[in-house]
Amino acid sequence: MKTLNCPNCGGAYNPAKYRCDYCGSYVILSKENYVDLSEIPFDLESKIENKYPGIYVFGRLLGKGEKPILLGSANYLTGIVSAGGKLLLTNKSLSFSAHGLNIGRKEAKIDLRDITDVRMSANFLISQHIIVSTSNSSYKFVVHHGKEWVEKIKDAITHAEKFDERAGNSCAMASDYTVELRNLKKLLDEGIITQEEFDIKKRTILEI
Repeated sequence: MKTLNCPNCGGAYNPAKYRCDYCGSYVILSKENYVDLSEIPFDLESKIENKYPGIYVFGRLLGKGEKPILLGSANYLTGIVSAGGKLLLTNKSLSFSAHGLNIGRKEAKIDLRDITDVRMSANFLISQHIIVSTSNSSYKFVVHHGKEWVEKIKDAITHAEKFDERAGNSCAMASDYTVELRNLKKLLDEGIITQEEFDIKKRTILEI
C-alpha cells in the first residue's frame, strides 16, 4: 500500500522497493530491527524532469556517492543515560538518530576514516553491545545482530580505505602525467621533436 509521500517530489512511493514511482528517489523507512541494504542495486537516474533523485533514510538525505549498507534499531548509551533510535551504516559513515521522544543526546555521526576499533562487549546481561572507538571518543550501542554489525562496519572501513588509496594513487598519477606532458610540449615547441612524435608519446603517457 502506498500511503507515504516522497520527500523529494511529494509523490507516492513503493515501500516494497524502497523507491518513489515518480522521481526514482529511494525512501527507506523500515521498522525492522535489522535490515541489510547492501544488496540493493541503487540507481539514481532521474525519472522526471528537474526532480533529481536521492537516497532518503528516515528523512535524512544521504550525500553524493553515499549508499546505505545496514539499518537497525539501537540504543545509544552515554553513561547512565540511553536513547533509543536508529543506527545507520553507509559506505562513508556510521550514524545514530534518536526517536523524537528521547531527551538528551540524540545524534551521533562517525566518519568511517576516524574509526580505530569496533568490537562486541558484554555489558551485564546485554550480549549485543558494540563499542565503536575513534582517537578521541568511544560510542556504545545496543543492537540486534551485534556480530553482524561489527563485521559490516569493519568491512565498510576496509572498502573506504581502499577507495581513499585508489583516489590518492589517481591524483598522484594525474600529477605525474601533467609534468610529463608539459615537458613533452616544451620539446615540441622548441622543435626537438615532431608533432607526430609528440602525439605518439602523449598517447603512451595517457595509456590511450
